[in-house]
Amino acid sequence: MKQMWNHFKSGHGKKSWFVTNFLAFCFVASLVFAQQTDNVFDDEQSKYYASGMRAIQLGLYDEALADFQRVLQLNPQNAEAYCELGAVYRLKEKTDDALEAYLHALELPASPRTHGVAHVCLARLYHSQGRFVDAENHGQHAVAMLPKNAEPFFRLADTYVQRGKLALAKRAYQQALALDESLAPVYQGLGKIAFLQDRLEDAAQNYQTALTIAPYHAETHYNLALVYRRLGQRSDGDVAKQNLAEAKKLMTSFQRVKTYNDQTNRYRRRLLEQPTALEPHVKLAEAHIEIGNSKEAIHAYKIATALHPNTLLLYHNLGGLYMQTGQFAEAVSAFQHLIALDDTDAEAHLHLGWLHARQRKFTEAQSCLQTAIQRDKNLTPAYYGLAEVYAQQHMFADAIAVYQQLTSIHPNDAKAWVRQGVLHLKQQQVSDAIHAFTQAIAVDENSADAHNNLAWLYASQGEHLKRAVELAERAVALDANAARLDTLAYAYYRYGAYTQAEQSILRAIDLEPKNTAYKDRLNEIRLAMEATKKRF
Repeated sequence: MKQMWNHFKSGHGKKSWFVTNFLAFCFVASLVFAQQTDNVFDDEQSKYYASGMRAIQLGLYDEALADFQRVLQLNPQNAEAYCELGAVYRLKEKTDDALEAYLHALELPASPRTHGVAHVCLARLYHSQGRFVDAENHGQHAVAMLPKNAEPFFRLADTYVQRGKLALAKRAYQQALALDESLAPVYQGLGKIAFLQDRLEDAAQNYQTALTIAPYHAETHYNLALVYRRLGQRSDGDVAKQNLAEAKKLMTSFQRVKTYNDQTNRYRRRLLEQPTALEPHVKLAEAHIEIGNSKEAIHAYKIATALHPNTLLLYHNLGGLYMQTGQFAEAVSAFQHLIALDDTDAEAHLHLGWLHARQRKFTEAQSCLQTAIQRDKNLTPAYYGLAEVYAQQHMFADAIAVYQQLTSIHPNDAKAWVRQGVLHLKQQQVSDAIHAFTQAIAVDENSADAHNNLAWLYASQGEHLKRAVELAERAVALDANAARLDTLAYAYYRYGAYTQAEQSILRAIDLEPKNTAYKDRLNEIRLAMEATKKRF
């Protein structure tokens, strides 16, 4: 990654959740429309319709308005276009215009599905205005027309809650869950009902489920904190302390997520005014990354790359996010696009090589990593990558040559010397391996691997056994783990210090009790101890 790599080492509030689903309904309407376009006149409508939908996705709402208005000039009876027009006005925060568009859609002939979309969007808008009677009316029409879609049910349930109709609300939420169990707003609503009815355990469970599904919704953190605070006030002793501590923890996370929600909303508001500006898109993505919302960060970068297709940094960061989230095919595409724009970018070739290697496309990986080295002789990870690609193919001589090239450029790279030594051992080149491990220790006296490997090598050769013990002791002192304790035990064993060998291997077994090789080592050591006792 380039300038923003540090963010990746360190990714939705209620409003943004609604926008996502609002657009989903727009797409439903567009599918209805697409099925109706079967002549030349409709093809022209389809062109503007598709253009408008793309503009919505990119946040170019003025362009979207123009496209849908053009559709309506061609066909004033197009109810689906009025639905999309309403969606755009809603996204532009022009609620009255959005209401007018949806109401107009209901006056036109259309499928029950299209009218259902208009009703659910009207219900949502009226709810936001506090006009709950109107919201309930349209919500009831929506669930009748869209009985297999969960959103109309939980929108209606939200309105029932506001009107105090808790039994009806609970039933509507449950109907939504029967259609889709992954909707955070449903669990938020059920949590609210349970809290109002003083069923605190149920409230906590529902809010916690909502938080698991949508961790970036500040209000859920706050409401769950209130539940735990009340539970703490009603309990005693350690239970009370635990509940109050959880409430405090949730209030802290509420502040953090609220800050994030406020920040992202500020950037979105800037994008309403400057939809093509690069900076707010990047800032929005960075805000998502900082909190760990990789999904939304990727979405922000995808929009940014569509609007600024020649900005290299965007592809670096998008590709890095794809790698981080395990979307490797998408990462390949991002870095290939970057290389098409700038073939001199060494890091892009490096990342692409790593991705090919992960897919075991070794020929492509070698080519990319070799190119990365050609583009930047000091790009150390490219040498490591190329050497390991060779090693995975058992081309050890080639891998050694790459590490030799690296150590000639960076002679103080201890890890390169260690890897070179390991590869020499695979080639049965013992003296070369000893030289490599010795060099690693010379340039980094704190290299636990170098000390460990040289100790093992000396012990296995039966040479310099006192030095082997010293090296193994140093490796364990630097960073003790089961493998290094095993090396220490082996060095003691070969040196004849069986008591110390037994103690070391028992420590290794404590760390990895299921490792049979360590148990075999223990038996070997104890047999030697018994043999020694018999001799004396």
